[in-house]
Formats: sequence, structure tokens, C-alpha cells
Amino acid sequence: MKAVIRLALLPLRMAPWAGLAIGVLIGFGGLLQFFLPAGKAAVTLILLGVGLWFLWMLAGFALKSIAQPETLLLPNFHRALFTAAALWGLTFWLLPAAAIVLLFSWQAGWWALSGGALAIAWALLSSIGVRGAMYFWVLFIAANLLPKWILQMLVGVLDNPLLPAAALLLSVLLLGIVWRRLFPHDDPTLPETPFLPPSPGRRSGSRSPLPASKFRRRFNEWVEVGNDRRLQRCAARYQAQPGPVLERTLLRILLFPHEQIRGWLGRWVVYGGILSIYLLTIGKGFSADWVAGYTVFLAMTGLNTVGLGMPRLRPSLLDLYFDLAPTTHATFKTRLVDSFLGLLPGAILSAYVYTGLVSLWLAPHALIQILATTTVLVPPLALATLALYINLPEGKLARILINFITVAGQVIAYWMTYLLLSHLGILAGGGLALIVAWAFALGTWQAARQHFIKSPLHFDPPVTQPG
Repeated sequence: MKAVIRLALLPLRMAPWAGLAIGVLIGFGGLLQFFLPAGKAAVTLILLGVGLWFLWMLAGFALKSIAQPETLLLPNFHRALFTAAALWGLTFWLLPAAAIVLLFSWQAGWWALSGGALAIAWALLSSIGVRGAMYFWVLFIAANLLPKWILQMLVGVLDNPLLPAAALLLSVLLLGIVWRRLFPHDDPTLPETPFLPPSPGRRSGSRSPLPASKFRRRFNEWVEVGNDRRLQRCAARYQAQPGPVLERTLLRILLFPHEQIRGWLGRWVVYGGILSIYLLTIGKGFSADWVAGYTVFLAMTGLNTVGLGMPRLRPSLLDLYFDLAPTTHATFKTRLVDSFLGLLPGAILSAYVYTGLVSLWLAPHALIQILATTTVLVPPLALATLALYINLPEGKLARILINFITVAGQVIAYWMTYLLLSHLGILAGGGLALIVAWAFALGTWQAARQHFIKSPLHFDPPVTQPG
């Protein structure tokens, strides 16, 4: 019973402040019922529903954290997990549905039961990183764009008593997907390199044991084919004429297999599609330069793979060290840090794609000025961002603080450069911004590069075999 209680309380213990905020939201929704006039119960139900949805999101994050292969070896783990899940379902699903039955009607309770199950499945899919969970948001956005006569027809369909049963069946299928993703029967597929770029279904630097979807596996295979061809061509040139330039190119290909045209195209299609949907639905009222500043941050997210991937690269650094056979540790770290520059082309080209989309959808007349701002600012900004990420500290709080400062600096720098080009002109304003941005970027990169080279070189100790 002790293990069941610990598992049931794990989501709240992992994120106590988030649990407290959700509790305040649910409590506020409950108290609001006593102050609102009759007929305004929908506000209370919405607040309670949102609070419970976030609570199940916390449960999904907790499940993802314990979904480790070694966890399955614990005695009676499945029994304790199922019991804790049953307690959560009773407390945060069945009891709220029963309360709605008592307060309203059986039909409302039936809808609360089925809709709550579907919302729980959606929350769990979103929290464990399943790519298909974002399709729910696409449905919500599409619903806002439908004509009124279609919405009225859908309202008539909602009166069908069999529709809640279909929602329950769909939620059972989705929960089955959640279970198979968290506890697969086969060995999970791990990334080939710690420096995989971020995607909507995988956070940057994630070491999740969840197996890749079929689409992601096929996409990775397609990217690997292009990377293998590039590696073979570079290796052949290196064998014919060895040199430091080709050596750095080989190292970049090995460390960053997705930093090539196929990997870039995949990111542009996914992120560009999501960005276009957002701009066409709810982005019309925003200023183009403001949105472009945020998309520059989106283009720079791939640079953070260095800071997040370095700790996981340490087990492979020893093999890489002997393959390169450097004369000193400093020589090895110099080659390593110079290879990180291979991330810059993808980030710069992504910024052009995303800011160009912003201008085309929101302000076509400002396309030249937005692209000029991107040309002036993004290359030095990418170099300065990479310099901040290559020496990230180990502490989680310090990483969050540095990431926040970096994102704020990127967005503010883009806005200031855009205003500078607007007031002084592209030539004068661009020239001034180039001098300031490149002076800061080169100084930051040089200092960060020297710090990385002089920092101690860490290798994980080899596993000693007994006997």
C-alpha cells in the first residue's frame, strides 16, 4: 500500500508548485459556483475541466519519468501502478462525473464521463510526447473557421446518445496507445547521436525511452541515407587528400547527421506548416515584426542541442579521442568546439524560412525589410547563441535561467534591429547593426571557445568486468 500511495502522489511531488497552482484553479472554480448567478454554471465547469486536464498532464509527466526498462523489474510494480491509476480515475474522473449527475442530469453526467475520458487520453498523449496529440489542437482551430451552418449541423449531431459511447471507445484506444508507448514489449530505439534536433514529438536533448513512430523512423531513415552519402563522399576526399578542413567536416557529419538539406527540409515542412496554420487562424491581429522575432527563437532551438547533448556524449568521447589521436587535450577540444559551427547554417536558413513565412502571411509589403533584418542580425545572433550554449552549467535552474535570458535577448535584438532599419534605412541602419552585432558575437564566441577549450575533459569511467 505504501508503494501505491507514493505512485499516486508522485505527480504532485514532482511538480509541487504546478500542483498548487492547479489546486488553486480547481478551488477557485468550485467557489465561483456560489457567487455566480443562475445559468452561469458553464464558467465553473470550464475552470474545473481545465484544472483537471492539467492535473492529468502532470500524471502523464510522472508516468513518462518512471517508464524505464529497469522499473519493470520492480516486484509488483504493475499491480501498484494499476491501483494508483484506479485511485486517480476514481478521484479525478468518476467522482466529478457523479457530481455532475447529481447537480444536473444523467445525460450531462454521461457526457462528462465520456468527454472526461477523452480529455484524459489527450492529456496523457500530450505529456508523453506523442506527435498525434497536436491534431486535437488542429481540430479546435479548424472548428473556429467553420461556417455557422456547419456548426449548427454539428450541434444537432451532438444530441445523438451514441456519440458519448463512441468517445469512450476512442479514449480506450488512445489509452492503449499511451500504454504501449510507455511500456513497449521490444527494446526502445535510442537516438544515434545526442545532438538530434528538436521536433514537435521530441524535445531537444530528450533521452526518453519511448519508441519512435513509423513516420519518424521513416524520416530518420531518409535523412540517414543522405547523411551516409555525404559521409562517403567526404571520407573519400579525406583519404585522397587529408587535411584539417576535411577532418572538421567529417566530425560535423558524424556528430550532426540531421544538419543537412534533408534534415532541414523536414524541419521546415513541420514547423513551417504549424506556423502557417497559426498565422492564418489567429495571427492576423499581430504585428509582423513581433511574430518574426519569435520565429527567430524557433529557428535557434536547434543550437541548444549542444548544451543538452554534451553530457550524453561523454561515454563516446573516449572512442572519438583515440580515433582523432590528438597531441593534447586542448587540440581535441579545439576540434570538437570548431565542429559545433556546423549547426549555424541550418539555424540561419531556418530563420529565413520562418520570417519569410511570417511576412508572406501577415505583411507582404514588409517582406524586404523583414528579410533584410534577418540577413543583418541572424548570422551574428546564431553565433552568439551557440557561444552561450556550449558552456551550459549542470544545474537545472541555471540552465532554465540562461535559456530564458537567451530567448529574451534574441527576440528583443530582432525587434530593435527592425526598428533601426525602419528609422535609419536599410543601408545606414543595417551597417550600424552589423558592426554592433558582429562585434558582440565574435567577442562572445571567442571567450566561450577559449573557456570550452580550457575546461577539464571528462570521460565516464569504463565499466570493469568482474574477475
